[in-house]
Amino acid sequence: MSVKRLRSLIKRVVKHTFQSQSRSKLTVPTATADCATPSLGMSRKYKFTTVQEIFVDYTQDGQNSSSSPTTIATYDQLGIIEEKDYDQDRKPSSPSLQWKRLESHVAKLNSESENVSYKVIYVVRHGRGVHNVVMDAVGSQWKEKWALRDGARLDELPEMSELPASHGDEDGHINWVDSPLVQKGRDQAQELARDWVKWNRENGMPIPGTIYTSPMVRCLETTELIYGDVLRGNGRNIQPVVKENLRERLTNHTCDRRKTRSSIEKNFPKFYFEPGFKEEDVLWRARRSDGMVTAETDDEHTARKQRLLEDIFDTDNSHFISLTTHSYAISGILASVGSPPLRVKEGSMLAMLIKAEKEPPPMNGNKTGGGTTKHPN
Repeated sequence: MSVKRLRSLIKRVVKHTFQSQSRSKLTVPTATADCATPSLGMSRKYKFTTVQEIFVDYTQDGQNSSSSPTTIATYDQLGIIEEKDYDQDRKPSSPSLQWKRLESHVAKLNSESENVSYKVIYVVRHGRGVHNVVMDAVGSQWKEKWALRDGARLDELPEMSELPASHGDEDGHINWVDSPLVQKGRDQAQELARDWVKWNRENGMPIPGTIYTSPMVRCLETTELIYGDVLRGNGRNIQPVVKENLRERLTNHTCDRRKTRSSIEKNFPKFYFEPGFKEEDVLWRARRSDGMVTAETDDEHTARKQRLLEDIFDTDNSHFISLTTHSYAISGILASVGSPPLRVKEGSMLAMLIKAEKEPPPMNGNKTGGGTTKHPN
């Protein structure tokens, strides 16, 4: 065999071996075929998994649900398992101590682990928005017709009690670009705000060290409403961090086209922006002149959520964080941590303990990583 042919054979064997190992790393005990993320491949910096038996198994608990995938609402205390002993010698003497014990457990895990880190993530779906109301009213016509428009006259749409004339402009026109909350959405967020105050005061549920939010108005409003009271009660100001990659799966639906940075700064002056946040929306995908649009695939979307989590684990020291985001965005986050698919109802929250294991550096020896900067609290 020639030297050239031998080198080619060795190269193919090494490549096949590495790809096989990379594929095996994507398989986690709680994952299903629907959660596979083949596009992540060799580019991953972390392997994310969910630590089981900390919170109720939302998908298992919702097996009797008639919806597919499972749809959940907020559980009392986010479904923390009160009898869990966290490998300690004795179980808690009072359920009210369980959050404090989890807080100590997560701190212990992080102090004892090398190349592995843990965070409890509160995931919030925004409250009900104008686009949700229109979507329910027009049904199947939403995708074919209405989702591609900036808005409509109220008299063009079915009667909707959630959208009184006061939602329209002086010409009776309603707009759903970067859709805001309707009153029901504000009520949902305020109910979560009351839960937060109660759980924090009575059960010691830790408020997040950092609160991240999608830049869409409905998420900014939801974040402000949920966390304002509980933060003030703990002597903290609300200072969420706006992150572009928390946005919904990218399509040409105009409700997902965001406003400018200047507009967000004007209307939400207490919010911070992640480094590099652009003035204009550079992600939204408009319909091309030929009538076609290339939407973000499930794999592309999951890879974007993988990068989101990698950035947070690289740069944020907080053990408890919050993400305010969207329905399909939550599906992408769940896929990136190997969890089965489920949907979260409008204005609802779930919690997960996420384990992040650093992947070995690329074969060429180039290392990637981030700093340890903590966002403002």
